[in-house]
Amino acid sequence: MKSLYLSACLFVFVSPALAAENPAGQGSLPAVRSAGEEEKPFRDPFAGESQSAKTQSKIKDPLQPINRAFFHFNDKLYLWIVKPGGKAYSKIVPQPARTCVGRLFENVKYPVRLVNNLLQLKFKAAGLETGRFVVNSTVGVGGLFDPAKRWKIEACPATFDQTLGLYGLGPGIYLDLPVFGPSSTRGTAGLAADGMLSPWSYIGGVGVAIGVPAYREENNASLHLGEYESFKKATLDPYVAMRSAYYESRVEAVEKSKAKKSRPNSRFARGAE
Repeated sequence: MKSLYLSACLFVFVSPALAAENPAGQGSLPAVRSAGEEEKPFRDPFAGESQSAKTQSKIKDPLQPINRAFFHFNDKLYLWIVKPGGKAYSKIVPQPARTCVGRLFENVKYPVRLVNNLLQLKFKAAGLETGRFVVNSTVGVGGLFDPAKRWKIEACPATFDQTLGLYGLGPGIYLDLPVFGPSSTRGTAGLAADGMLSPWSYIGGVGVAIGVPAYREENNASLHLGEYESFKKATLDPYVAMRSAYYESRVEAVEKSKAKKSRPNSRFARGAE
């Protein structure tokens, strides 16, 4: 729930005790463990057994009591604010329109993908992303539509967290950030660096810098209502499952980045050679 209602982040630092309450009265979530209490192994049902065990052994979570408090805070933020807002918004704005808005925001993140592909020395991927941006910004009406996909211009997502991982920097310790959600020390640095490439950081002051990303996340939440609840129901400990899923996604992103070193499979790329 990154970039959503940033003022809530300041509130939770002033009153961290409120974040430690059990989320929305859900007794199934365990209480915060003490720092010295051993945590039982948890197998993520969304990952392969061997891969999940390998990832779990590498996760460093020395701040677990604090992380669990912020996880509970984010859980409340979603259940009490984001979800109701998403439901109301989905009744007003049709699903096709919300999908178009999501594409527009994804198109605007082009600078993040371009810069990180260049930092990863993936010049063809940077060219593909530039091609997608030009096509979708013109033929696709500012990114509302995705004609580049129909033309088989391959998407090459890249973030600074992925870039750091590609050059061998480990994820560091796990962090569950208030408002922003699952992260790590490397992920937090990546989030800050990518945020500097966002156009909202330079247009219209603080109101735009907070309001536009908040609207983006609310629009995204309206397209995925019920998924978070299904995730929680499928796990014994939602905190551990979310942590595992985050690390798995970061490992997968870095591995995909390494694989993309090979030539992209795209008519656009072949035509550019």
